[in-house]
Parts: sequence; C-alpha cells; structure tokens
Amino acid sequence: MASRSLAPDLILLNARVHTIDDANPTASAAAVKDGRFVAVGETGEIVPLAGSNTVVEDLDGAAVVPGLIDAHNHLLMTGRVLGQVRLYDCRGIPEIVARVAARVRESPPGGWVVGRGWDESLLAEGRHPTRHDLDPVSADHPVVLHRVWNKLVANSAALRAAGIDRETPDPSPEIRYAGSFERDDTGAPTGLFRDRAKDLIVGRAPAPTEDELVAAIGTACRAYNAVGLTGVADPGLYPHELRAYHRARREGVLTVRADLLLAGWGFGAPEEEPLLRDRFAAIGVMGGFGDDLLRLEGVKFMPDGGMGDRTARMTEPYSNEPDNRGTWVVDPDRLAELIRWVHDLGWPMDCHTCGDEAQDVVVRAYAAAQTANPKPWLRHRVHHAYFPSPGTLRLMAEHAIPALVSSPFLAHLGEGFVNAVGAERAARAMPMRTYLNAGVPLAGSSDSSIADFNPWVGMAAAVNRTTVAGRPLGPGEALTPAEALRSYTLGGAFATGLEHAKGSIARGKLADLVVLDRDPLAIPPGDLARVTPTATLLGGAWVFDGR
Repeated sequence: MASRSLAPDLILLNARVHTIDDANPTASAAAVKDGRFVAVGETGEIVPLAGSNTVVEDLDGAAVVPGLIDAHNHLLMTGRVLGQVRLYDCRGIPEIVARVAARVRESPPGGWVVGRGWDESLLAEGRHPTRHDLDPVSADHPVVLHRVWNKLVANSAALRAAGIDRETPDPSPEIRYAGSFERDDTGAPTGLFRDRAKDLIVGRAPAPTEDELVAAIGTACRAYNAVGLTGVADPGLYPHELRAYHRARREGVLTVRADLLLAGWGFGAPEEEPLLRDRFAAIGVMGGFGDDLLRLEGVKFMPDGGMGDRTARMTEPYSNEPDNRGTWVVDPDRLAELIRWVHDLGWPMDCHTCGDEAQDVVVRAYAAAQTANPKPWLRHRVHHAYFPSPGTLRLMAEHAIPALVSSPFLAHLGEGFVNAVGAERAARAMPMRTYLNAGVPLAGSSDSSIADFNPWVGMAAAVNRTTVAGRPLGPGEALTPAEALRSYTLGGAFATGLEHAKGSIARGKLADLVVLDRDPLAIPPGDLARVTPTATLLGGAWVFDGR
C-alpha cells in the first residue's frame, strides 16, 4: 500500500492574519491539508510542518482575513445582471437613455434590451423614466429597465410585444399585491409597472436557457471571488435554477460556496402558491442537504414590500400618506401558520421583513415554532430587518434569530428611505449597534443585485452610515471595522448554521481566506470601500489570484 504524506499541501507565511477566532485572534501563518486548515499560528511554528511536496508561499506582510460570506445574495440573478445594462450609478434620465442607446446599437434587430438599477430618488429629474424617454433610441428593440426594487419601465416596443395598450385593464384588485401599471392623462400606459403587474412584461421577454443560467453562475463566481467572497446564501430559487446550480457544481463552474433557499410564499404568481406545500413536502430531505460547496439550505418568504416604494408593512404610515402603512403580500395569520409548517418540516427560513409590523409577526412566529417544537439547529432569520420593536429584539436575542442587514442599502437607497419615512425614522433603519447591544446575531449582506455585491462596500456602509448624497444616516448605529468584518465572516456562517465549518481561520475549518492590498483594521474607516483583494483561497485552492 502506498504511503500518504501527512504534511500540509500549502503553507502561507509572513502575513498579518485576522482570524476572527476569539481563541486565537491574530496569526502570521497557516497550513492547509485536504482543503482545511490544519495549523494556524506564528511563522516559526508553522514552517517546520512543511514536507517535500508542500507548497510554501511568503505573503510578504500582506493582510489576510477569512473568506467573506454574504448571507443574502442573489448570485445567479447577479450573474445575469452583470451582462445587462447597469444603471445603479445613473443620476439623470439622459444617462439612462444613453446607456440604453449604446446597448441597442450592439443588439440584433428586435432583440430585447434589459437593464437594472435606476432609482428615481437619485435622479436629477426626481421622477421615473417612461417609455417616452426610451422610445427615441429604441424604436425596434423591446426595452425593460428594472428599478432597484419592485418597479420597471418598459418602452413602447415592449408594450406592443406584451399586447398592452390603453384598452388593457388594470390587474385585478382582488389579487393581493397585484400591482398596477401607470397611465398618463389620456389613459395610455407610461411604461411604468409596479409589483406583480411587472409579470405582464417580464413574462414576454425570452426566458434564459439552462446553459445561460449556468454561464451566469460562472460569471458571478468570478466577480465574487475577485472581491473576496467565498460563500453566499442565494434565496428565492425555483427548481430549474436549482438544476443550473447542480450543473455548475458538477462542471466546475461553481467557485463560491452556495446555500440555496427555495422560493416560498409571497413571490411568484398567485396560482403557483397552492403548489408550494406539495413541492416542499415531496422533496424528501430537510434543510442543509448537500456538501461543503452546494447545499439545499432553506426556504425564503416574502411577507411584505420595500421601503423606497412605500410597500413595506409598517405600524405607522408613510410620510404624507396617512392611509398608507404598506402591504401584506402574505396574510399575517396565514404567514404564521406557514412558518410553523415549514419549521416542522425541517427547513430553516429567511423572511424578507422591511416593515416593523412584518418583522414583529415573523419573529413571533419563529419564536412560537421553536418553543412548541424545538429545533435550534434551524437558523430562521430575518433579512433587511429595518425597524425592530423592543419585543422583537428580545425574542431575536432569546432565540438567536439572526438579523441579516443589507448595509449597502444605507448608502445606495438611503435617500429613498428618507423620502418614504422622513429623516428621523430613516436614521433608525438597520440599527446594527442596537442589535449587537441586545445580543442579536448579526450578518452582513448585500441583497445583490439590488445593491453592490462587493462586501467592502457593504462594510464601509455599515461603518460610515452615509448616503450617496452625503447625508449621515444614524451614525450612532454604526459598526466598528472589526464588527463589520465579523458580520461578513463568522456572522454569515452562523446565519446558515455553519459557524463550525467556516467564517474564521482556525484549525479544522474550511481553508477559505482572502489576501488584501491593505489592512482593513488599520486604515481610516472612510477607506474601507477601497480595500482590494489580491488573491482568494477556496478550500486550499486559489480561485482568484491577481498578484
């Protein structure tokens, strides 16, 4: 029988390692064997472990952190968006039109042009774009431009393709969260669609093939590895998207550890929702099924809407709209019953909760389920989690319910928050310091493609809490750089029940780490967004190396 060397496969020396391991917070070297850390310590301790086949790399004093984890990130969707027209930094409608025109020139006649990222609160005109803005540059190309959240604008060619004109009736008000499309004074559509009414347009655009979905996963993985991401939880997926992930893993395209959450109640067509119980019950496994690279992890719910479009379910009304407290996408009584059913089935849940009333209902349902049928290994969590009440904070701490804070929203969507609820309430959004002080687990996330997937942008937003317009937004709720880094490492691992396997650089854990161009804990907080990885290690192999 051939002997097998017990020496490490890889040793990294002479680094400034922030391990995020409370038992051993700093180190200068680490050894890797079979994809896991087998030793972490000082260079003098690790060097003697090398064998004849060990690869030894001198990092020349570079800062090193654990592989970064985004606890709520639509990786597959982001991969698709990276190939579309990106509008996140547009500050005027002429910029949007110019980018559409450029893509039209590159597209075959009749080809659909899809974009994403406009936000009317950041546009100089202070309004939504319309088909009248887009038509002059896209007469023969259907154009669909998604807002950052919950709206889209379509040009006249897209309206024609969908068969929508002034005679088209509005969506039935009997359908919860049915949405609407905007009309001008003559009754003609302006091209703006809200909520589920968007499906009238989106359903007519060509659906991506499975090959295209697999390619999108690969595109996103390469981009994510380059910013230091080695793990995500991708929420709200349908069976055909799970299949694309499975192919990506088998074909070697997947280079980000992915925890997948099935699309549950609150999004998708209403007629699909009666099928969900049978779908989940028939799977035959429980949450966490898979391996270190790809797991079927949980179920996502969408109980309410968003802040910027004034659909998050609130206990107090929106600014200048005394009758508007937002929308329930799932009836709260039914929501509590469904949460208990999914809990009993053995799946962790990630519930979208932007409004304080929505968060209260969800957290009470989580706590009731865990009390009646304890399954502490199921990490039910809430994402966005803008406005927790004192009672909700208490329950979240008592039951270790993580808050997945989408910190980049503070920078990129913060002005929309102010427009929706006023400066004073907006400053209390995502109270990260309050969560930590209350003992609530905290995890960083981007909700990409809604906001920038770069975790350093997310950490900077959590630390600086300033909108893109320069407005401070609750500086008393800011994190320190060390706390922000922890939220994107061990915090993200805890949110999916994997703190024993990843999230810190420690013996026995998966060998995921990031080499950086500067030390994020030794620079001014204003420079955090400029931290740049030079190399990313996943399971002991370099998946990005720009050195």
